Amino acid sequence: MDKTPLESWIAAKIFRDTFAGELSPADVKRYQLEKLRDTIEYARARSPFYRRDLSEVTTKSLSRLEDLQQFPFTTPGDLERRGPEFLCVSQSEIERVVTLQAAERATKPQRLYFTESDLELAIDFFHHGLSTFVRPGDKVLILMRGDKPGSVGDLLVRALERIDATGIVRGPVLDPRDTLRDILKREIDIMVGVPAQVLSLVDHRDGRSLPPGRVKSVVLTSEKGLPSAVQRLRDAWGCDVFHHFGTAEMCPGAGVDCHAHVGHHVREADLYLEIVDPASGKPHPPDTWGELVFTTLTRRGMPLIRYRTGLGARFLTELCPCGTLLRRLETMPQP
Repeated sequence: MDKTPLESWIAAKIFRDTFAGELSPADVKRYQLEKLRDTIEYARARSPFYRRDLSEVTTKSLSRLEDLQQFPFTTPGDLERRGPEFLCVSQSEIERVVTLQAAERATKPQRLYFTESDLELAIDFFHHGLSTFVRPGDKVLILMRGDKPGSVGDLLVRALERIDATGIVRGPVLDPRDTLRDILKREIDIMVGVPAQVLSLVDHRDGRSLPPGRVKSVVLTSEKGLPSAVQRLRDAWGCDVFHHFGTAEMCPGAGVDCHAHVGHHVREADLYLEIVDPASGKPHPPDTWGELVFTTLTRRGMPLIRYRTGLGARFLTELCPCGTLLRRLETMPQP
């Protein structure tokens, strides 16, 4: 079976275009282990936070992926209290700063720092992830902000250009009727947005006026209200519905589902994911729900090592019907 666009991209990154054979799970593990060692040494040498946080552990003990469990977690509280100490480059190399809304218990905002090369990684992921269902010539309406360079909308537009598709940033839906008219006028093929924004179009009295098949696919970018949104969109517009999973800390993508819609195919060349018990921090076996933890493998500005997301997830062990060998992640729906 042919590789999916995402698997082909990851294979090229892992083999660095020097190997023409088939990608195997062992290849992925070897690559991730190498990148984990590189990331830890890089962060310890350049980040004041990790220089102290990792002072009692060494990559000499990292002979297999499971050995990463010996390393301490990074938490959102660490970012809140010591954010600038995570930086591994000078401020002049930072292309984009994202400020996360503080949680109720937080006293300071959390800031994330990305270099131009970090943003390029996100564009590259979006390019190949979207290639699963976006075709050259498609017009994609983006119901997200894209006015600032490095914003999600801007990254999506730049990724779509590489597929010879057109990204149109409209921003959050303020007037559903006007947005629906724009969909018809511009002959939009695909839409990207959070469930609440897209459902505001479906629920509007003019929402059913879209001809079946006018919008071929919708990409939802949040878990909140996801299951209900998927079915309502399929019923109302007869479109296929995909889901992109990621957080701002991941810059910002981690995975996307395929036409089989049974879990997210993980961005394994740039992220190493773990599922742990929320209370003990011990690893959970596959197919068991726990807390998602990730380590960046290729980020230069602000790498994160064993970052606790607080999100519920599990790995799926059965082979996806699409045939990819990439690990699949299922995230816990939010009401």
